[in-house]
Amino acid sequence: PRSAVYEYDLHYAIATMSSPADLALFSLQKLACILSAVGSLMIISQVTRSQFNRKKTQQRLMLAISIIDFQTSIVWIFTPLFMPAYSGYPWSVGNRASCDTQGFIVQFSSAGFLYMCCLQFMYLLMIKYGWKEREITKLEKWFHIIPNAFGIVTATTALVLKQYNAANWDCWIAPLPADCTSSYEVNKGNTELTETDCIRGDMANIFRFAFFFAPLWASILFCIVTMIVVHRTMKKSELNFQKKYRFSQNSGNRQVSDEVKKQSIRYSLAFFIVWTFPTLARIVQFFQEVHPVLVVLSGTTIGLQGFFNALIYFRPRYAKCVKHKRWYNKVWALVHSTIFFCCYNDDYTKDSVDYVGRTSINTEQTSMSMTAKSMGPQQIVGSPEGKDEEKREEKDDEWHSNGEEGDATTKVKWASETQG
Repeated sequence: PRSAVYEYDLHYAIATMSSPADLALFSLQKLACILSAVGSLMIISQVTRSQFNRKKTQQRLMLAISIIDFQTSIVWIFTPLFMPAYSGYPWSVGNRASCDTQGFIVQFSSAGFLYMCCLQFMYLLMIKYGWKEREITKLEKWFHIIPNAFGIVTATTALVLKQYNAANWDCWIAPLPADCTSSYEVNKGNTELTETDCIRGDMANIFRFAFFFAPLWASILFCIVTMIVVHRTMKKSELNFQKKYRFSQNSGNRQVSDEVKKQSIRYSLAFFIVWTFPTLARIVQFFQEVHPVLVVLSGTTIGLQGFFNALIYFRPRYAKCVKHKRWYNKVWALVHSTIFFCCYNDDYTKDSVDYVGRTSINTEQTSMSMTAKSMGPQQIVGSPEGKDEEKREEKDDEWHSNGEEGDATTKVKWASETQG
């Protein structure tokens, strides 16, 4: 019978020599996923270990995105343990149950790009419509319910319908055998068969589109529209600012506001880069066989989402790592303080410090006290004589959307230092 071709054969799988494209896909995707796993883990550490971070919607969304990226990167790193040995994937030793497990996790990762839409929508509400943190918090439950519900429902449905099989570089929604005729084609009368010859994964192409690529492309379109609106808002506010404050000393607050908007655009661009080649590969597949080079590029870039997110998230912290001059020392300080924090001497768990390897919490508090004294009681944010609590929250909202945190007094000090 035809199914005998796909019987478990460990010795044959190990002895099979893969093509150069398969080996390139295997090695490059593993490297990309390792970088992504490290980057995602750094964000997870930075958010969960900071009480202030955990109170912010933007940080909690980044935490959810990073958790999804981390678990997906891990299963891609160890793909040989999940892929059935008969698949021909290099050093694959998995079976049907392990393939279903990886397929479920990969399909659930579709919640990640819906989370990205929620993040961009949050930025849109803040930048375009001036929403504050406490207003966004009221919507936050939907930012978590919708992505997770979609991921769980689609992943479970595909599991029940036996859609998870060996694909190009992982177990996901795919027909088995790869060239089988689906029941959809049979019902259309495009074949002489009276019933499908697919052992598993019947109508896999339809489920791929409905469960993954349609929501993905809708998410990309949503992020493009959001990015355009944010960019136009930036240009408009910049012109208004120049007209109103041409000779003003408020450039510090202006730089912060611009940086918040740029962060939104950076996250969108990273999202586009990750999914450009997989989208092209899927479009080409509608008309012809996908070239191996495009398959390698798709499999490599699809695993870089967590890495790009980390580059954007830690960019402000990297800029303020002033103890070290060489870039690799700064990067190691960030990795050391987030992943190997148990062996890190400086207190970097609070973003209100954010001076990697230089300023401890004690010296930061001393500097804040000196700054507060020099400002006078009427200018101390949050003091009985100063501005009220609402103004303080608004200031924190503006700063924190850039991936940073800390009260307004700290930010006044930081702005004055960066401006010389």
